[in-house]
Amino acid sequence: MTVSNSPKKKLIEVALPLPEINDASAYDKMPGIGPHPKGIHHWWARLPLPTARAILFASVVDDPEAHPEKWPTEDEQNAERERLFDIIRRMMGKKLHEAPEVYAEAKAEMLKNCDGQLPPVFDPFAGGGSIPLEASRLGFKAHAGDLNPVAVLLNRCNLELAPQWSGHAPVNPDSRQWIGGSEAWRGTHGLAADVRYYAGVIHQRAIEKIGKYYPKANSENVRGGEANVIAWIWVRTVASPNPAAKGKHVPIASSFVLSTKGNNSVWVHPAIDERLDEGWRFEVHSGVPTKDGLAKARLGTKAGKGQDFICILTRTPIQRSYVQSEGKAGRLRERLMCVVADGPSGRMYIAPNSETEKSLQIHEWHDDIAEARASLLAGPLPTRAEITGGVCTAYGLSSWGHLFTDRQILALLTASDLIQEIGSQIRADAERAGLQETDAIRYEQVVRTFLALAADRCADFNNSLCRWSPSNQKVMNLFGKQAIPMVFDFAEANFLGSSVGAWKTCSDYVADCVEVISVGEARVGEAKQLDAAAEQNGAELILVSTDPPYYNNISYAVLSDFFYVWLRRSIGKVYPDIFSTVLVPKLPELIAAANRFEGDALRAKQHFENGFRQAFSALRSKMDPRFPLTVYYAFKQEDEDAAEDAGAHNDLDLTTGWETLLEALISSGFQITATWPVRASQKWRMVSMGANALASYIVLACRPRLSSAPQISSAQFRQELSRTLPAALRHLQQGNIAPVDFAQAALGPGMAIYSRYDRILDPAGKHMSVRSAINTINQMLTEVLSEVEDEFDADTRWAIAWFEQNGFLEGDFGDAELLSKAKVTSVSGLQHAGVVLSKGGKVRLLRPLELPTDWDPENDSRLTVWEMTHHLLRLYHHQGAGDEITSGLLRKLGSNSEAARDLAYRLFKVSEKKKLSQEALGYNALVLGWPEIARLARQERTVPPPTQSDMFGRA
Repeated sequence: MTVSNSPKKKLIEVALPLPEINDASAYDKMPGIGPHPKGIHHWWARLPLPTARAILFASVVDDPEAHPEKWPTEDEQNAERERLFDIIRRMMGKKLHEAPEVYAEAKAEMLKNCDGQLPPVFDPFAGGGSIPLEASRLGFKAHAGDLNPVAVLLNRCNLELAPQWSGHAPVNPDSRQWIGGSEAWRGTHGLAADVRYYAGVIHQRAIEKIGKYYPKANSENVRGGEANVIAWIWVRTVASPNPAAKGKHVPIASSFVLSTKGNNSVWVHPAIDERLDEGWRFEVHSGVPTKDGLAKARLGTKAGKGQDFICILTRTPIQRSYVQSEGKAGRLRERLMCVVADGPSGRMYIAPNSETEKSLQIHEWHDDIAEARASLLAGPLPTRAEITGGVCTAYGLSSWGHLFTDRQILALLTASDLIQEIGSQIRADAERAGLQETDAIRYEQVVRTFLALAADRCADFNNSLCRWSPSNQKVMNLFGKQAIPMVFDFAEANFLGSSVGAWKTCSDYVADCVEVISVGEARVGEAKQLDAAAEQNGAELILVSTDPPYYNNISYAVLSDFFYVWLRRSIGKVYPDIFSTVLVPKLPELIAAANRFEGDALRAKQHFENGFRQAFSALRSKMDPRFPLTVYYAFKQEDEDAAEDAGAHNDLDLTTGWETLLEALISSGFQITATWPVRASQKWRMVSMGANALASYIVLACRPRLSSAPQISSAQFRQELSRTLPAALRHLQQGNIAPVDFAQAALGPGMAIYSRYDRILDPAGKHMSVRSAINTINQMLTEVLSEVEDEFDADTRWAIAWFEQNGFLEGDFGDAELLSKAKVTSVSGLQHAGVVLSKGGKVRLLRPLELPTDWDPENDSRLTVWEMTHHLLRLYHHQGAGDEITSGLLRKLGSNSEAARDLAYRLFKVSEKKKLSQEALGYNALVLGWPEIARLARQERTVPPPTQSDMFGRA
């Protein structure tokens, strides 16, 4: 029994070019790829932009299967689907903000599928804003909603503030003089120029105001004896617990290594000097240390990796529990470990002395700093119950104010004050540039908003939890991941300098990122602070795409307090609607956090599940029926600079958050029509190919379920799976889904059947759960893949069965011969075919690298799918011959080649089950490379083909 859906099936419900989406998404998360909209402000676990735009496009464009009148045959549908894939592939290009024509092509294609008018897009859990931003760039009217005021502000920047001033010339006097008032400014370059200019004014005023607290470093190695400081590196100290030390403070350092760049290393050494009050001082050493010496320097004062500390004066252990108790009592101190400065040929590392530390002390402003700690920064830090990545509260750092040194607070207060004060200058310059008073006020507020974001970026790099990177020789920001871990030796950036963490560097970077927000004819959208579970007003039907909270992974509300307090001080009066509270609202946040319900995990779970159901039920009534809802589920949230694949297991059915999401969607009246695994990790190719690892995201496509949906039995459910799953899997393979992702993608068509019905009842009359349905789908997937073997030759069927038993290891001849009878072949025939080696009563499959390099399929009298697959594997994966040479062999295989890919899918599944990771890696790699190899194989040659030695002789 089937239930028909009247809306046309969309591309996302049939097939996607996932490898290209994965590659582009992984690149998008990499640091150092140039200006990017994400750079205007930090946000945790931001969805990659390529993923968002691919999913939006595929949600609007019809799949060719929906138009048999245009493409009646399967081959024609495949060809049209491949054309749509090519558009998506172009959308996955790098630095797409420089290619508005690609966005225009995508928009034109989408308009063909929605009566010439794109629907409005709504993301009710907008977060960092990837989905609304890409919707705006593609030409949709984008609506972003979120409870978190920081997220709302970021979405306003992307959807409202920047696009409203796209194409406008800057108002600052330098730029106006340079352009003579006549040159057109593309996109948001004019706005960026003003952010950069007025940030420069703030920089000069800050130098005048607090410059004396940022002195240069004294050095005999530079002309004039003074060098520009890049950073000051500090270490925390604690009173030695050994009475013999007489209460002297000693360092508790995680590492003494300062630089590992080049041939020489730089490290500090705490030298004992009884003439000094504390009895020790730091010396800076450089050169090529011994292996043991470098290992010792890397330990700092730790007794061993992850262990307690050692007192440098008495060599007695200092337990972490003691350090924690001293920290909670407020008795930890800091000592300057090193000054990093610009030298004639790179970084200089200068040992400090007592005079150096005295020059850094704040002699005034004490009242302002104390007041900031007592009010502005008095909010509590999150506990271990609220964030999973570590927190420093165990060491007495219990409020936001504890994270900053006096000088860092002074610098951030100064920047905040100057951002407010510069408004009158921006407004006056805007009026002189020709803006009316009302527009001048609006523009001044926009520029100040981006300056406030730059100050927030400074805060991320200017706190006492910033590490110094010896490899990159720079200050690292606090939020490398969604945690606030303790740092014992921290780096303080030169706020008034020109290196990482400085106001100038941070504001210039924000300005660079402002330039790339708007692309082509991006539409102005809107961002509001709202509860996704509340009924949404408005008569328009919407396309919904959202990346919702993920059970209990991250408490954005708690973490974003770090930024919220500074934003509220700088521009809170500009946005009174979202900065009305002292801290970010916590209780309404949709997260299963037991600590918000007096430790009651059950109440927290119910809060999360009920909120999900209410949210999706509210969205269901507002959805445009032509388009599916798309929902992202992240198995492991990760930040851009610390992205790694999720843990090495594939237990989708045992993941509480995943099961909760499916249950919430289905119970809210949705039918799940597709699931797509997206690997957005920087390491997805290295880790996930051949590894049994979860995807970064699962994207679900959903349709409202018919109110008249019937109920069926579990037996009928399995029958329908048997009937429809094989065709769905063929579509997935056409989209070249990596074998490592195949099981996750196959859940889509399986769950489409499960969620199509009101209820599915087992033989006992009980409702079949989501978990049971997933288990059934996985079993059916194995059966379908196994049935593909019936289309292979007898030798290949024997080889598969032998591989399932033995892999590439030896087995008894008798067992091999017995199996050959069942498969209607013989061991001698298999040896003649070049599949096995039979010797001394033992038989084993030939490994790819053992196959002859001069093999030519056109001269093979007993050609098998097994041979074809493993010769392709030998060339492409093991010998690294590349796409061009491998395509030469694929061309010779002709129409038989697709069977080789089918076998690679089958053998990956076997390798995965047998935990043969290297074998799985190879089969997965071959499938991933297939589209380009096949494309080259189809091309007519305009140059002589490679010689046989080129094709088969590479090692």
